[in-house]
Amino acid sequence: MSRRALAVGAAVLGLAIVLYAVFSRKSDEELIRDQLDRLATTVRVSGPDENPIFRGTRMKDAFETLFVPNVRVDVSELTPISSGRAELVGVATRAGTLFRSAEVEISADRVELIAGGTSAKVSGSATLVGDRGNGPERDERKVSFGFVKTNDGWRIDSVAVAPRPSE
Repeated sequence: MSRRALAVGAAVLGLAIVLYAVFSRKSDEELIRDQLDRLATTVRVSGPDENPIFRGTRMKDAFETLFVPNVRVDVSELTPISSGRAELVGVATRAGTLFRSAEVEISADRVELIAGGTSAKVSGSATLVGDRGNGPERDERKVSFGFVKTNDGWRIDSVAVAPRPSE
């Protein structure tokens, strides 16, 4: 094989690798949706036998990659969380004592990149299906998230959950 054919082959291979890297990379919107999926998976309650200490450790570890340290949370049923991620870990850990099991689904209806792509606003809904021991109950609410792009990826910096609709 001639040197020229080898050089052309190497150039084509290099171009193919660059194109693959560019087009296979996830978009910011996909990365944000992935974070919301991770959040839903993290806060689920697997059963009444889940050890609260292990649950708290799991929450703390996952929340470090999901939330900024000073995350702002607005959920009408909760007292204001003033100290950010650490207090949010405590609230999420206690959910395991309220529910025998619980699954959360977060649907991001709209993801809007703002500030030159360094932050984002997400609006959608969150659905909780949980069992406190009296059978399953369902709660669906409007929810909005604020995201910031850090060196480590997208992190949630604010969460607002709409109040439960009056019945």
